[in-house]
Amino acid sequence: MSIIKIVTDSSAALTDEEIKKYDIGVVPLQVLINDHNYLDGVDISRNEFFKKIETARKLPASSQPAVINFYDTYESILRKNPEAQILSIHLSGGLSGTGQTAATVAKDFSGKVIFLDSHSIDRGLSFQVLAAARMAQEGKTIEEIISLLTKIKNQTKIFLSLESLKNLIAGGRISRASGLVGSLLNIKVGLEFIDDSIKTISKGRGEKSISKFYDQVIDGMQKLKKIYSIGVSHVDADPEAKELSNRLRKLFPNTPLVMLGTSPIVATHTGIGTLCILYYGE
Repeated sequence: MSIIKIVTDSSAALTDEEIKKYDIGVVPLQVLINDHNYLDGVDISRNEFFKKIETARKLPASSQPAVINFYDTYESILRKNPEAQILSIHLSGGLSGTGQTAATVAKDFSGKVIFLDSHSIDRGLSFQVLAAARMAQEGKTIEEIISLLTKIKNQTKIFLSLESLKNLIAGGRISRASGLVGSLLNIKVGLEFIDDSIKTISKGRGEKSISKFYDQVIDGMQKLKKIYSIGVSHVDADPEAKELSNRLRKLFPNTPLVMLGTSPIVATHTGIGTLCILYYGE
């Protein structure tokens, strides 16, 4: 039976238990706060990052992993499992050059490393990573795994709400958010990440506009025949995320749901108070 090992990057919303259970390799992205560079998940935790961005002198900056981190990760796996093949699954190329770096490094491993752009992020990326890891443990082939991941990608929906447009504007992402008015920094917006870009679904002032947005998202979820998995992610909005998670658990009691603080990479561009629902189904 062939050995397939799974690698991803730290933008994936994975629990420590999931990483350990499936022996997933995680390449850390980098984040710069007050001129100090941190490795995501290595030098700084998500909760620590949330605290730091509240007092940061300027907006933190994120960057893709260093090339050496990809080499180290791939080489470490292959030293332990010389016969293994690595499937390296990463966040959307529309948001980061991480995948391009992974693909470039993969070429130096003579077919032992296969790169895959998830066209997703956060728990949406994790849906694919976990499916790949489970199939790898079951002895499935690379071709079988990629076929299922393509299906999951097409069935994944990502919706998020922001308390302010400040971080999107400062981070240069505003051009990817169609229909947003840059001068209205305090407007609350509901967005969908689709086709590797951010699209506006709703905008308004006040919490009612966000509540209405999530009512619409959940109405859409209830119309599906089956939902396989749900993620609720947030940026330092634990009470709101718990409330949203509890609501979803009551509506979809048989569907696995994981609530996590999102990665520094996402938080840098969306800001404090961000909430996100991610799911896949049919």
